[in-house]
Amino acid sequence: MTQNGEDSVTSERQRLRCFVVGPIGNRFAAPQTAEREAYEEAIQVLEEVILPACHAVGLTPIRADELTRAGEITEQILRRLRDDDVVIADLTGANANVMYELGLRHTRNLLTVQIGEYGRLPFDVTVIQTVQFSRSTHGLITARNELVEILETGLAGEYDPVSATRIWNEAQGAETDVTLSSSDDRPVDADQPEPPGFVDLMAEAEDNQQPLLEAIVAIGQRVAELGQRAQAASTRMAESDARGAGMRGRLVVATAFAQEINRVAEELENDVSKYETAISAVSGGNLALIQRLEEDPSQLPDALDLRRVLRQGAARTRLALESQQGFVSSMNQAAMASRVMRAPVRRLNSALDRFAAATQVTDEWDRRLQALGVDLPPDDWEYPGSDNANPG
Repeated sequence: MTQNGEDSVTSERQRLRCFVVGPIGNRFAAPQTAEREAYEEAIQVLEEVILPACHAVGLTPIRADELTRAGEITEQILRRLRDDDVVIADLTGANANVMYELGLRHTRNLLTVQIGEYGRLPFDVTVIQTVQFSRSTHGLITARNELVEILETGLAGEYDPVSATRIWNEAQGAETDVTLSSSDDRPVDADQPEPPGFVDLMAEAEDNQQPLLEAIVAIGQRVAELGQRAQAASTRMAESDARGAGMRGRLVVATAFAQEINRVAEELENDVSKYETAISAVSGGNLALIQRLEEDPSQLPDALDLRRVLRQGAARTRLALESQQGFVSSMNQAAMASRVMRAPVRRLNSALDRFAAATQVTDEWDRRLQALGVDLPPDDWEYPGSDNANPG
């Protein structure tokens, strides 16, 4: 794009309105209080994630406590929710006001982006793409970069409205097609499909578990392979030093190792893509199944194997994430030592960040299943639908 073209885009985006909703807290509250902590946490997200991401794409965001126009604050907030080109919603802690404002925003077919701290999100909105972060330097930087990408594509018109938005806007432009029930006078949508029964949910969940487990195992194996290659490279480095090859010898080893990492990273990217596809296919059905079990615990015995496989999958995912932590740290150190390592390590980190983001929903399954009293299966247990399951 030419300089004039870039200036035109920047100028156009500067005219767009961007509103931020989220927990605000009270900056005047005493230190250590819940209201003061809420304020400090919200400011951290605003200053380290939202503001720099918005500025990177040419937006100037504003929060409710920054509105300066005289008049009723509530009315101004409602108008911003209705009219602003972009709304960014921080769902950390599932603040009631924020959830209400998000619901109002979903009546509008305009760009809305959700972010929130991992482990502190309402379960029923995590099926919508959400920038999830941990409160670490790396976690906040990753969230900022992910928010930049989502805003860039969203501002280009590449986003899908959520179901509530589509249904609400369809209702505004069409007459309601209803028939009267023979049993009462309530209107019934003639085209409304029957909701799935418990057996339907079970069958759908069973169909999708095996690809998910296979993807988890493949990712774990890939991380283990990277660890083995790192150990072998360390050995070669020591041998090079023993021969007195100096820094040139170390560079030769690092270059060969970088090529190995790049090949494995490509395979890991494919594995993560399969995992993302599998988790997307099962997440809605699994959450619906768990909700049905919460509503009717008498169904728990019929879902024994599925309950176990969900908890097993969550445990395996945590193990895969834990196994990569030390390895990622050592890879980042190696990238700092030699530039030939930087591109493949960035590629590797990107794939692992995608895996970590996609796994968030499994913690929600695990937490709710634990609350239902579901225990982890034995280490040698295999799901009956698995290719590795023992017959009988």
